[in-house]
Amino acid sequence: MKRIVFFLLLSLFIGLLPIGMATAQPRLVGGDLSMVPAYEKAGDQWLDASGSAIADLLAYVRSQGWTAVRVRLFVDPTQDSDPSVCQDLDYVMALGKRVKDAGLRFMLDLHFSDTWADPSTQKIPASWTSHTRAALASQLYAYTHSVVSSLIAGGATPDYVQIGNEITYGLLWDTTDGRYPSSSSQYVSAGYCPTWSATYSDGISQWQRTASLLNNAAHGVRQSFADSGFDSTQVRLVVHTEMGGATRNGDNFYRHLRTAGFDNYDVIGLSYYPFWHGPLTVLGNLLSTLKKDFGEKEIQIVETAWYNNWYPSSANYTIAQLNADWTANAQGQVNFLRDLIAYLESYAQVTGLYYWMPEECGNGYSQTVMRSWQNRGLWQNGSSQRHALLVAPDGTNPVALLSTFLHGDGIKAPLTSTPSQSVTYDLSGRRTTKSARGLVISSGRKVLVR
Repeated sequence: MKRIVFFLLLSLFIGLLPIGMATAQPRLVGGDLSMVPAYEKAGDQWLDASGSAIADLLAYVRSQGWTAVRVRLFVDPTQDSDPSVCQDLDYVMALGKRVKDAGLRFMLDLHFSDTWADPSTQKIPASWTSHTRAALASQLYAYTHSVVSSLIAGGATPDYVQIGNEITYGLLWDTTDGRYPSSSSQYVSAGYCPTWSATYSDGISQWQRTASLLNNAAHGVRQSFADSGFDSTQVRLVVHTEMGGATRNGDNFYRHLRTAGFDNYDVIGLSYYPFWHGPLTVLGNLLSTLKKDFGEKEIQIVETAWYNNWYPSSANYTIAQLNADWTANAQGQVNFLRDLIAYLESYAQVTGLYYWMPEECGNGYSQTVMRSWQNRGLWQNGSSQRHALLVAPDGTNPVALLSTFLHGDGIKAPLTSTPSQSVTYDLSGRRTTKSARGLVISSGRKVLVR
């Protein structure tokens, strides 16, 4: 009788759920590790918190609690002389397989360009430049179907696929250099979406073009799964913008796309860099608005980072405007991460957090990996072969700290009575002593030490 009553109540509860409510998804935490094979080839070594060489960086981040890795893919990176633009299909297939073999979720980031695609540049691949707009849409279907089918066959099945990178104003712009239009009159011919406009009618043809491109890309990804014998809804599709600091623009983008006829995706992906986008409250305003207008979608922060060395003079916001504790050093970096993770606990719709290029080691031991240093990674830069983890002065391991995102909003990791490794961390990611008691983190799991 009790069982019958339980199922009746459960059925009633499910019936009261709003139509279209998003299915609960596990939280994910990780980073974009697209440069790992390039650094390995150059002879670089990463050191752990104790100063020992890390044999396999993917296994290490997994041991610290990370659950996902993001990897970018360019159409033909040989068209760009930037050595960090090296992620072709063979490169990504090998790295993606390592990600899957390590027991991590794999997010594939399709740039739909031969080089970096971002809000200021969405350059059509060289081999696609003669295509008409209609042919470009067909090309996106063929391309996404081909690359995802190849990854599945090669043992690198992606769990998430980003169909475009930071497409805040659209993608595959019809301009000679694929650069951000210099005047508003150019967006008509460029295919540039006027995200700043609250009125959809200001750019109907541009929004319809972008919706057509994304519909074809999404269909190609899902069909590749179906043709490989999987449920086509198994793969989670991500639409990624960088308007973490402009609530109106960010919300307009997804609303106008929906009006134009594109809604075949699961995750709203955001870039959030406070020095460009503003303080946490600005991010919160966007998250609240997106929750109201897109309650059926997951939201993931697919890129974030903070400086560990110098702070850029070209930043939109100063450290003083953001947070006095976010200094440009290892301590400021972990302070930012701790504050961001705590802030996101108020937003249950946010199911993913990825750090941008945590593996950075400058331009590599061979001096050939990158042209310039970002100084936002979690390891020391420099010309030496061995790069130390940037453990903060207060003892916080930033890699372990990131995994605490998994334990927010009432989501608990399994409890055991004995740590599985000698190095443990408190719930803020600070290294603890072997004699510590209470809740600690060991190998990415919450452990109750008695």
